[in-house]
Amino acid sequence: MEKRYILTSGKKLYEQVLERIKGMIAQGTYQKGDMLPSEKELMEMMGVSRITVRQALRLLSEAGLIETRKGKGSFILIDHTQLTPELSAMRDYRRGFLESTDARILLEPAIAQKAASVATQEEMDALEQCVYTTLPEDIFHKSMISMLHNPILLDWFDQLSRVEAYPVSSLIPPARQKAIGANFSDQHLKICKAIRNRNGEYAYFYMKEHLEYVREAYEEYFRLFFSTGE
Repeated sequence: MEKRYILTSGKKLYEQVLERIKGMIAQGTYQKGDMLPSEKELMEMMGVSRITVRQALRLLSEAGLIETRKGKGSFILIDHTQLTPELSAMRDYRRGFLESTDARILLEPAIAQKAASVATQEEMDALEQCVYTTLPEDIFHKSMISMLHNPILLDWFDQLSRVEAYPVSSLIPPARQKAIGANFSDQHLKICKAIRNRNGEYAYFYMKEHLEYVREAYEEYFRLFFSTGE
């Protein structure tokens, strides 16, 4: 008889389905290369709608835990050892990332505002080249900060960027996920246009909006995939 899972209150249904599937991978119930039950079977096991199951599978796919192949099903991409990083390493990474992002929220909007009044045409062109770059997301920010020609600010940014190495190389962090990465690029473009238009007020607002979105995206990621008990 197929085991049925009883979902609890307090969390969104898709989050609970995601946690159940993640738990089954972590416990070795499903191993690398295995195919998950079909959407219909998951609906029956969890007692939820197809939309809920699909939302959970989409998040698992974007994070790199599974791959959904059209007409075939969803397959596990990692083994349980890759889903259980050392708790202290994940806790340190989470704390360092969120603290550095909080510091950036306090200062970078003001830097963007100033850049709108001092950037040269060449510097604005260089910034625009970083909007859709395949290089790390921080390249855009460093290019913008360099417009102020202040080595202390560049050192500050480099220090904040030296967060401990990402502890789970098998998973895809938000900045590398397709949907979220596209949002980052769109937000970069808005900042870039505000700077090019010499609109410091908009540059300030768009930068703050962007960094708050970054923080929220990573907070959700940490909460869904690496609960540290904090």
